[in-house]
Amino acid sequence: MQWLFESFRDVQPWHWLAIGAILVGIEIVSPTFYFLWPGLAAGVVGVALYFFPALSPQSQIILFAVLAVLTTVGWKRFAPADWTSAEPHPTLNRRTVHYVGRRARVAESFSGGRGAVLIDDTRWSAITDDGSDPALGEMVTVTGSDGSILKVVRKVD
Repeated sequence: MQWLFESFRDVQPWHWLAIGAILVGIEIVSPTFYFLWPGLAAGVVGVALYFFPALSPQSQIILFAVLAVLTTVGWKRFAPADWTSAEPHPTLNRRTVHYVGRRARVAESFSGGRGAVLIDDTRWSAITDDGSDPALGEMVTVTGSDGSILKVVRKVD
């Protein structure tokens, strides 16, 4: 353990700031929040060493370790649940959910309750809820989806 303290004998504040920047850089590449907190702790130790140059290597290492653990545990304990949730957003990879309630123009006449509609500049396969066959150019309303197929009903005025 003595070799560790000896190697920190000549450490300058910028060393700690560089370690902090490297750890935060790793966090940017792998967004886990596990490198962010030790990175910030290293930055705090660098600032502390700048203002208190007589800080011993033992104190620097202990301060870094304590801050890294406290900030990591504090983050896991007090972070909002939606920031740390492993569950994906409910509409992630479900683009069609956003179209429910929107109006669409029929791009291909329906036959047997199947056809195509245009929403903005995108053409979507569609089926009617009631089995009707809207004609080309008619307006329909999106009521749901089944995978990438939109469910629509005729626009009722």
